[in-house]
Amino acid sequence: MHLSRLLSHIALVLVLSQLCACSIAYGIYDDKRLIDTMANDKKIAADVKTTLMGDSMSEGWAISVFCYYGKVFLAGEVPPAMRSKAMAMASKCKGVVSVTPHWFTARTGENSDLTIATKVRTTLISTEGLSSTRIDTTVNANRVALFGVVNDERERALAIKAARLTDGVKEVSDYLMLPQ
Repeated sequence: MHLSRLLSHIALVLVLSQLCACSIAYGIYDDKRLIDTMANDKKIAADVKTTLMGDSMSEGWAISVFCYYGKVFLAGEVPPAMRSKAMAMASKCKGVVSVTPHWFTARTGENSDLTIATKVRTTLISTEGLSSTRIDTTVNANRVALFGVVNDERERALAIKAARLTDGVKEVSDYLMLPQ
């Protein structure tokens, strides 16, 4: 990787980390889930990730774990033969209500996921009428998956539209939930 490209990637990581840090405090305030529910969801996600890592499920693969209202979402690249095992392991963790997978196929060509992720996050933040702090994203080979809790169907539609209109995005998958 050329030095200028490496520096560009580092700059993008710094921008993302600043965006995340600023949005955490507001995200907690803006989230419609109760504090106990948010804490429980974070614990479940951590337990699932720990379980997967403990069984070497994440060696060489990228698995993101999200949880909202006890509903776990697994997203990433996992060999087809290991997918059902990952789901079974996640479903056995305490507090898990359901497990929904979003498996990506292997990346091909040059990876611009960081650039696309930054563009999607920036677009979500700048979309009027959308509280982006409650929306998590994963990006793989220009394909975006949206996870989180939105206020209503209007906000869901805004998030999906914003992601789809982001330059470089090929496909958007929606796992956004309404408050329970």
